[in-house]
Amino acid sequence: MLGRSQPSVTRTIQELEAELGFELLHRIGRRVQLSEEGVAFEEEARRLLMSFTELAARAKMIAAGRGRILQIVTTSAIGTGLIPTALAELQGAELPHETHLGQFLPSIVAQEVRSGRAEIGFSSLPLDTPGLDVLRLYSAPDVAAVREDDPLAELDVIPLSAFAGRRVATLLNPLRFQLHVSKALAARGIDTGPVIRTNTAYGALQLVRRTGVAAVIDPLTAYGVALPGVAIRPIDATVLFYWGVVAAERRPLRPVAQALMDAVEAVAERSIVGFKKLDPTLAGQLVADPASGTNHGTGI
Repeated sequence: MLGRSQPSVTRTIQELEAELGFELLHRIGRRVQLSEEGVAFEEEARRLLMSFTELAARAKMIAAGRGRILQIVTTSAIGTGLIPTALAELQGAELPHETHLGQFLPSIVAQEVRSGRAEIGFSSLPLDTPGLDVLRLYSAPDVAAVREDDPLAELDVIPLSAFAGRRVATLLNPLRFQLHVSKALAARGIDTGPVIRTNTAYGALQLVRRTGVAAVIDPLTAYGVALPGVAIRPIDATVLFYWGVVAAERRPLRPVAQALMDAVEAVAERSIVGFKKLDPTLAGQLVADPASGTNHGTGI
């Protein structure tokens, strides 16, 4: 399709990897797949290309007096569990003619805000990225999700021991959210049964609903996305989920972005059990220690 030989393409990719400082592709036998860094880089490249194609359309909007687009970036949990309700409550506010909402990994959220391509970002950790101001910081404990006809749904609090030998849904990325859940299980000597992995908590909720597996998920998705037939219960271990709001350093928010931030906080405060507002200056001090029962730094 490119009109180039396979060795030429391979050499070009190797040169790009050398320039970037990380591998874009993993080769497994005859199969070639993107590395985790490669996925993030591809998303970044696609957004940059898309921004060029949108430039003319945005110029026409400005010329027509429709003003700036409100560019919001968020992680999946916040974008699914909190942002839609918060936007619904802003219907009476002075919303711009167009609003863009993108859902990305935390590292990409930080890049989008720092570069100015997004005005405001809602993200799990890490938040203390150079070039960003942490405006708000929150926490709430992770929870269990089980089907309503599951005997565990009759409990007020589900013990982690109930996951022993049981089929569960977990998240694909072992270095972030699932790492903390796994360490909490290991600290109590608990081995689960067969595992189904998905890349979003919403996907885990759907697996709970359709297959009857149990899952430990973030509280934003759990309380923000009510799926019929799924029960949300606290667990008997404190595995905290942290998230917050970021903006580009020394760049004041427009009133509409400030109103959105306030609305998201209000939605979280009334809907999430165990929700706490924290000092934003603590964002850089949060370190993972889930096995202690006072972990700092889970994210999805």
